[in-house]
Amino acid sequence: MRERLFYLDFVRAIAVILILLTHFNAWFVFGVDVPQYDKCVITEFPFGIYIGDLGVSMFLIISGAALMYVYEEKLELVKFYKKRFLAIYPMFWMAYIVAVLPALGVWKSFGFDIPKWRILLTVTGMDGYFSEYGSGFYVLGEWFLGFIVIFYVIFPLLKVCLKKNEVITWIAIIILYCITVYFYDLEMSMSKCILIRLPELCFGMTLVKHRFRIKFPIALFALAVLCANAIVRPDFNSSIQTTYVGIAFFVLLVFLSYYTEYSPVKKVCAFLSKYSYAIFLVHHVAIQYIQSAFDLESVTVVKSYIIFFVCVAVIIPISIMLQTAEKGIMAKILPCKKQ
Repeated sequence: MRERLFYLDFVRAIAVILILLTHFNAWFVFGVDVPQYDKCVITEFPFGIYIGDLGVSMFLIISGAALMYVYEEKLELVKFYKKRFLAIYPMFWMAYIVAVLPALGVWKSFGFDIPKWRILLTVTGMDGYFSEYGSGFYVLGEWFLGFIVIFYVIFPLLKVCLKKNEVITWIAIIILYCITVYFYDLEMSMSKCILIRLPELCFGMTLVKHRFRIKFPIALFALAVLCANAIVRPDFNSSIQTTYVGIAFFVLLVFLSYYTEYSPVKKVCAFLSKYSYAIFLVHHVAIQYIQSAFDLESVTVVKSYIIFFVCVAVIIPISIMLQTAEKGIMAKILPCKKQ
């Protein structure tokens, strides 16, 4: 078994925190008539971009890096897809059932005019990804789940391309990226388009492929990029900003990880990394339930922070229980599966 790369755990832990902040703060930005940015925990627009975009960017780069690290030498397609399937769907299905049962009334809001075939999108975790194209039985999972499934499908091809001819592959990625940005005209948000996210995914893969160690000048340049974007706040395409801000932030975090790999930080990061997928699955629903108990229009800034920490205190044990239950059930169904 390969040694764990601490910087991946470190960045993943930061990404988990960013996603928790995203969905907690969303109410104060999108759930009220007039945005109440002062009540957002920490910030809603780090480095001049939306915090949710930054969190997703971290997860994308990590996904590319982690898969490249594990499958750099050998990748058997059948085993790869089987392992990815088992890593995603059993826990997702369990979380979906648990999320729906306490509030069966939510199904009434779906209505009876929804084509029943759309349940297939729900079962495969793709309904969030295709949410712009009609209502469905969407409760949890977020669009990122559907996106990551697509990435898993194409990862073997990306790996082969980067292995055989890295320069040509990167030229092709940049050309496709530019063409897509210029001509994009779909109902689906540009941030969901795989061609727009290829630079982030392949950056993570390339970083691991070459075992790059981030030097101080590179980290300083990344910090300069982040500060410049935060100060200037350019008004051009947000997807372009997310690309370079996300990569710059990742580079800076990797550099910082070299100086934070002591016991307490390492344990916290390993914990959040271990339960990151379970947290991803349950956090949105948990935050909605908890926030619904408060009049968020009138809460103070201090109370907003308190409610956030209550949400975290609820999400963490639920995530642990979900992952533990999933492992126990899968161990009985597939005794040979490595837990």
